[in-house]
Amino acid sequence: MGVLAPASPCPVNELEIGCAILEKLGLEVVVDVGSESLQSGYLAGSDGYRASRFNQFVQDSEIKGLFCARGGYGSLRILPELSYDRLRSTPKPLVGFSDITALLLACYRQTGLVCFHGPTVSSLATADQNTVDSLWKALSTTEPVQLHFPEALCLKPGRGVGTVLGGNFTTLSHLLGTSFFPSFAGAILFLEDRGEPPYRIDRMLTQLLHTGFFGDIAGLILGDFSDSGSHDELNELVQERLVSTSFPILSGAPIGHEQQNLTLPLGLPATLDAEAGTLTYHQAASVP
Repeated sequence: MGVLAPASPCPVNELEIGCAILEKLGLEVVVDVGSESLQSGYLAGSDGYRASRFNQFVQDSEIKGLFCARGGYGSLRILPELSYDRLRSTPKPLVGFSDITALLLACYRQTGLVCFHGPTVSSLATADQNTVDSLWKALSTTEPVQLHFPEALCLKPGRGVGTVLGGNFTTLSHLLGTSFFPSFAGAILFLEDRGEPPYRIDRMLTQLLHTGFFGDIAGLILGDFSDSGSHDELNELVQERLVSTSFPILSGAPIGHEQQNLTLPLGLPATLDAEAGTLTYHQAASVP
């Protein structure tokens, strides 16, 4: 598995701990964040530098998967420079979350590749065992995965069937209207975020409402919205803004910026049962 830094630089100690966890899973890890990635600033090198590292890993037949070292910011800037044709012909699982949402959705849009909304190498350094187990199960199992969220709250009951897509709400919103934004028609939408106060979440929800986006989806799962007000505030806001919609809504899935960050395969069909708190995939993720 290749580890690269397509967004912000990753602290060396977190990189080392996260790579050690991957190696304990039996993965052979190749790290290529490069010396430029270790410089200060909010980008792990120039756009050309970060895109070239991504493309080199895609083209390397010895690299069987792509793990992102950290989110932060920067993935949006390199999307036009990525080798989607090569990734389509030699598919490799791509794993990350937060700002990496831009890569996950763009690669799915351009190639149809099943991607994995899961921990970055940096976040693995402080992740709990459930996070590690969920990551490994999503990547290695030959059976369809079922995720059970016993502590999640059903905001609107029902069952929805569709392709699971989504990720970081802010990053997803910034992709809207671009050629890297996939169709969410009939999808089960997943959203998480960090550090966005309720009025900003309201603004993003309202933006999507104005586009007609919520008229097409089959279900909604809300993950962790860390440092974004209370759970009650978020739930009341979502219920108020989406009162006219008919799809099931489940809130409080342990996915996002907390110590527990379960892995969601993106681009696969699944059934969301909001009352039971389950997401049941119809097939296993196709991993080379």
